[in-house]
Amino acid sequence: MKNSKKSWIIFRRIIIIFFIIYLINYYQVESGNYQEEYRNKAILTEEKIKEFENDVKKGKEIDIKKYTTNEIVDTSTITTNLAYEIGESIDELFSNKITKFFNYIGSFFK
Repeated sequence: MKNSKKSWIIFRRIIIIFFIIYLINYYQVESGNYQEEYRNKAILTEEKIKEFENDVKKGKEIDIKKYTTNEIVDTSTITTNLAYEIGESIDELFSNKITKFFNYIGSFFK
């Protein structure tokens, strides 16, 4: 009976942790940080498009870096920074600690 109660407590804590992770990820996606990051990679403005078309007509050498602008606007807030740090630490936990744990358990079956 004691083992099942302890197991239930551990299971409940794991479910709560996964729910918190889900809420953090959901907030990050809904806040638009991912979309904003992709939008800021390369923005072609109308002036640069016209300049590109004129250079093509004149036969000038074309370099894409000349026509793209990289405008980065910081849209992060305290909560998104906190969520990012939590996500990074969870990623580190999963990728390092759990991998080592399963490797350790796997060594018993060799």
